[in-house]
Amino acid sequence: MKVLIVEDEQELLDLMLRYMKREGYVCEHATTFREGYKKINNHEYDCAIVDLNLPGGDGLKLIEILRKEVPNTATIIISARNTLGDRIKGLEVGADDYLTKPFNLSELNARIKAILRRKTNQMSNELVFGNLLIDLDKRSVVANEATLKLTKKEFDILVYLARNKNRVVTKDSIAEYLWGDYMDDAFSYDFIYAHVKNLRKKLVQNDCGDYLKTVYGVGYKFISN
Repeated sequence: MKVLIVEDEQELLDLMLRYMKREGYVCEHATTFREGYKKINNHEYDCAIVDLNLPGGDGLKLIEILRKEVPNTATIIISARNTLGDRIKGLEVGADDYLTKPFNLSELNARIKAILRRKTNQMSNELVFGNLLIDLDKRSVVANEATLKLTKKEFDILVYLARNKNRVVTKDSIAEYLWGDYMDDAFSYDFIYAHVKNLRKKLVQNDCGDYLKTVYGVGYKFISN
C-alpha cells in the first residue's frame, strides 16, 4: 500500500514515516504545498495524509486536486485546527476523514485501514484476465484453479502491471512504486528484472499464458486482450 504524507512538522513527519514503514506501507512525503502538488500530479497513491497549514499554501487545495484528479485515493486531514467548522469544511472539500493533532499513530493506522476497506467494498477487489485471477484483498493469485506461490514483491509487481494493462511501464516507475522515496534501496534494476523473470516463469508454468512482455531498454507491459 502506497501512502503520501504531506506534513511540514519534521518531528511528527519522522515519527509517521518510521511507524508507517514498520506497518508495511510504502511511503513518500512532502513538506510544502508545492512539493505535495508535484507528488500528486506525478504519482498515484492509495492514501494521502495531508496537513492543512503548509508552507506555500493550504492543504485543503491539495485535497480538492486529489478529489478531481484521482478520486479513488483515500484522503485524511491531520491538523491542529479543531473547530467544528474546520472539520466540516475539510470533509466538504472531499476528505474521507479528519484527525486532530495530537493523535495516536495506531489510531491513524486504524482510520486508514477503515477507509480503504470501505473503498474496496465499493470497487471490485479482483482482477480477472482469462484464466488468471488476482485477489487484491487476499493477496492471492490463481491460475487454472491453482494458487501461485508468489513473493510479496512479485505480487506487487503483477498488480501494478495488471492495473496498467496494455501500457508500457518503465523500470523507474516500478522501482518508485515498490520503494517510494526509498527507491535507492533497490540498488539496481537487476533486482526488478529477476522478480519479473520469476513471475513470468510461474505464470507460464501454470499454463496461464505469457501476459508479461519486455519492452527492451524501457520496461514491461502487461498484455491483456
